[in-house]
Amino acid sequence: MTDSQQEPEDGLLGRVQSLVRAFGILDQLAKSDHMTLSDLSRAVGLPRSTTHRLLTTMEALRYVAFDRRKNGWSVGVQAFTVGAVFAQMRDLGQLGRTIMRSLMSEVQHCVNIAVPEGAGVCYVGQAATNGFRQTAARPGAVLPLHSTASGKVLMAQWSRPEFDRYLDSTPLKARTARSIIDGDRLRDELAQIRARGYALDDEEHSNGLRCVAAVVKDRYGLPKGSLSISDRSSHLTRARLDELGPALISAAQRMSAEVATQSF
Repeated sequence: MTDSQQEPEDGLLGRVQSLVRAFGILDQLAKSDHMTLSDLSRAVGLPRSTTHRLLTTMEALRYVAFDRRKNGWSVGVQAFTVGAVFAQMRDLGQLGRTIMRSLMSEVQHCVNIAVPEGAGVCYVGQAATNGFRQTAARPGAVLPLHSTASGKVLMAQWSRPEFDRYLDSTPLKARTARSIIDGDRLRDELAQIRARGYALDDEEHSNGLRCVAAVVKDRYGLPKGSLSISDRSSHLTRARLDELGPALISAAQRMSAEVATQSF
C-alpha cells in the first residue's frame, strides 16, 4: 500500500487525536475535585504545553474551569450540563413509572419508555403484564428509528432538513418484510403520525410483535422520549392498535406534564 493510500486514515487519526486527548483530560478531572497543570499532565501522559493548550480551549467552552485560589483545574459547568441531560433522559423510565404501571393495568399490555440514542432509540423502562416481557424493547436495548413505533413517533417531530440528513447518513434496513425501507414512503408515514398523534409498528421490527407509541415532551414542547404499548400480535391486533391510541396519547401527555415540573 502506498503512502497516498494511507493518508485518509492518517488524516482521520490526526483530526481526532486532540479530541481523544481532551476527553482523557476530562475523565481524569472527573476523578478529582481539582488538579494542578503539572499533576494533570503527568496523569494523562502529555507535555505541560499540550495539556495547557487543550485546557484553555475546553475552558473557553466551559467544559473545564480554573480556580486561581487553588491553582487547579476542575470539571466545568458545561460538562455537568451534558451529564445531567444524559441522566435526566435515563431517569425518564423511573420518573414515569407510576404512569406506566397505571397504563399497563388499564390496557393489559406491556408498556415501554424510550429515549433518543444516536440513530436509534434506547429503551429505559418497561412495565410488563401477565409474565410477558417484550424482549426486543428490554431496558438497555437500542433499536432503529425507522422500524419501531417508538422511533417513528420521534422522527415525526423532526423538520424536513433533519429528516433528509437522516436519510443521507442512515440506511433503511429491512427488519421484516413489513419494514419501511423507502424514504418517500417513510416521509408519508411520518406525516400520518403527526396527523393522528401516535405511531404504529405492525410487525415492522419483529415478526409476531406489534406496538403503538406516542411522544413525551419536555417543558419547552420538545421531544424527550416515547411511551409505547407492545405485545404479541396474537394479543394485539391491528385494529386494537388504533383503539389504544387515544389512551396512550393521554398517558404521554400526563408524563410530559410530570417532566415539565422537574427542574431539568
